[in-house]
Amino acid sequence: MQYRVVSRAFGLVLGVLCTTSAPVSAQTSSVAEAREKARATPANAEASLAYGQALRRAGRESEALAELRRGLGVTAGKPELASRVQWEIARTHIAKREFEAALAACRSIARTPPAPNAPPAPPAAQATSRVCASEAHLLWRRGTEATAEIAELAKIKDPSIEVQYFAKLATGRAHELASKEPDAEASYRDAIRLAESRPDAHVLLGAMLRRLGKDGLPSLRKAVELDRFDPVAQLELGRALAPGSAESLTALERAVAERPTFADALRALAEGYVAANRLADAKRTVETILKIAPNDVFSHVTAGRVALAEGRADDAIKEGEIASKLMPNVQAARLLVADGWAKKGEIDLAVEAYQAAVGLDRSDPTPLVNASQACLAAGRVTSAKAFGVRATKDFASHAGAWVALGDALAADKDVAGARAAYENAKKARGADPAAIDKKLSRLK
Repeated sequence: MQYRVVSRAFGLVLGVLCTTSAPVSAQTSSVAEAREKARATPANAEASLAYGQALRRAGRESEALAELRRGLGVTAGKPELASRVQWEIARTHIAKREFEAALAACRSIARTPPAPNAPPAPPAAQATSRVCASEAHLLWRRGTEATAEIAELAKIKDPSIEVQYFAKLATGRAHELASKEPDAEASYRDAIRLAESRPDAHVLLGAMLRRLGKDGLPSLRKAVELDRFDPVAQLELGRALAPGSAESLTALERAVAERPTFADALRALAEGYVAANRLADAKRTVETILKIAPNDVFSHVTAGRVALAEGRADDAIKEGEIASKLMPNVQAARLLVADGWAKKGEIDLAVEAYQAAVGLDRSDPTPLVNASQACLAAGRVTSAKAFGVRATKDFASHAGAWVALGDALAADKDVAGARAAYENAKKARGADPAAIDKKLSRLK
C-alpha cells in the first residue's frame, strides 16, 4: 500500500531556502573550517560573516547571531561589508522564524527610518534593504508585501548583480505562493542567468519542478555540485531521487550530517529507510526526530509510518491520533490512521478515515488510491472500483490511480477494462512500466 506523507517541502523551500547562500563562498559552509578562520583573524569581518553563515546553515542560529554581531563590530569604514553582515543577521532571524527582528535588521541596512539630519543611505544599501525585507515578508508567506519591496528596486539605479539575483528569487517565491508556477520558473531561470554559479536558484527551481511532478533532478544535481555542504540542496535532491535508493539515502544522510537538528531531513531520511526496508535505521532516526521536535505533527506521522512498516498498526494509529490532536486538519495524520485501520483489517473504520483524509487535501490522490487498495484487500471489490474510478477522474495524470482502478477491475474479471486502465497507467506520471507490464501479463 502506497502512501505520501505530506511533507513541508514547499514551506521549507519558501521559509528556509532563502537563507542558504549569502555572498560567502560555498566552501566556507563547514563549521569547523569557518570557525578556525574566524578565530585566526578576529578582526576580519569577512571571516566572521562566513562563520556566522556556517553556524546558521548548521541550525545553530543563536551562536550564529552572536558571531555575526561580533563581526558587525569590526566593519567600521566598510559600509558594503556591514550591509552584508546585517543581511545575514536578518536571514538568521528568518531561520528562527522571528519576523519582527528580521525586518528590523533589514531596515537597519538603509537606516530606515533615518536618524534626524542623517544623509540618505547610499543606493546600494537601499537596494539591499529592500530585497532583505522581501525575504522577511516571505517568512509569513506575504507575497504581496514581498513584491512591493522588490518593486521599489526600480527606483534605485544600477543595483548590484547580487541584489538583482536575490530579487529574482524573492519574486519567484512570491509567484509560487500565488500559484503562478510558470512565472516563478521564469524568475528562477532569470536568476540563474544572472549568477549561474550560485546554488539557490537551482534548488528553488528543482524543488518546484519536483513538486509539480516534473523533472527537477538536473537543477538539484547542479545545486549540490555547486555547494555540497548545503543541507537544503541535499534534502531536495534526496526527495527527488527514487525513495530508498542508495543515492537518495546518501543525499539525505549528508543533509543531516550538515545540520543534525534538521527535522525535515530527518523525517525524509526515516521514510527513505522504510522504503529501503532498513527498519532498524528508520526507528533510530525517528527516536532522534521525536527528541528534537516532540510536538511536531509530521514527526509523529513519520513515527507512525515506521511503526506501520514494522507491523505495529496500533502504535501507528496512536501516532496518527496524536498528530491529529496537535493539528486537526493535516491530511497525513488521517491517512496514517486510515492505513493503520486497514492494516488491522478494520475496513469500515479505514474507509471512514480515508474519506476524512480526502476532504482535508483534494490535491493528493493517495487517500483514494489507498482506499481502493484496502477495499480490494478486504474483498470489497465494488468499493475498490468506486474509489479507483474517483481517483482516475480527479487525478487522470497519476499512475497510481490508474493502477488501483486496474487492480479492482481485474479482480472483478473485467479484463478489457483492467487492460485499458493499466495502459493509461503506463502513460501517466510516476509510472513503473515493468511492474505494470507484469500486471498486464497476468490478465486472462
